[in-house]
Amino acid sequence: MENNDYVNLAGMNEIFNNKTLIYRINGFARACNMHNIGVLGNSGVLFNTKKKSDDIKYYIVANTSLKSEKGYGVNLSGYYGDLNFTFTNYRDLNKDISKIDRKILELPFSISLFKNIDKDTYHLEIETVNDMETKFTITKSRDHKNKILSSKVSFYANVLDFSKVLKLVKSFVYNPILVFNTYIEVVNNKKITITNSDLNKGIMQDECLDKPMGKIKKLVQRITNNDNVK
Repeated sequence: MENNDYVNLAGMNEIFNNKTLIYRINGFARACNMHNIGVLGNSGVLFNTKKKSDDIKYYIVANTSLKSEKGYGVNLSGYYGDLNFTFTNYRDLNKDISKIDRKILELPFSISLFKNIDKDTYHLEIETVNDMETKFTITKSRDHKNKILSSKVSFYANVLDFSKVLKLVKSFVYNPILVFNTYIEVVNNKKITITNSDLNKGIMQDECLDKPMGKIKKLVQRITNNDNVK
């Protein structure tokens, strides 16, 4: 990054040495307010070896051979201070992104962040669903008398610019309460219309409750005739 106060987190492994991952990983480090981390060599593991009590504790591991149903991924996970995180970028095994270094690529990804505020744990998940959609889930939970009380907001957005994702990560790191409350309000204010087939999924069938169209018509006619007689 242009600011030397922030760490070159992409320097911890040579697999990250391409334009796309350097931007994404270092951008992620900046959004998470990571600084003063010693990145030496390509060991794939970083941790705080300093003994001062006011030093931020961190432990970061790079996994460059992650495999899942989404494909091949390069993953960073660990904690930095009070923030626990996982950040994975997925790519096609048949493509060497180190050779496609002329522009920033929009790779599928997943991000998971945990942060504790007082007695509450806030969890932000962001993941690519398909080429056009990204899923966002924010959860607030609390352990109360050995029971987990939680509330969640989930939504989809067409996000093709990864910089917006990084900016949301930064907002969550600085104030997860505000992020959670903001999107709870946004989603609750949206009008949701479902189809009849979707509505029927939660309906118990009972023919006795069907509308008796014939009887209703006769009753209407009888009432009308009585009114005419009067």
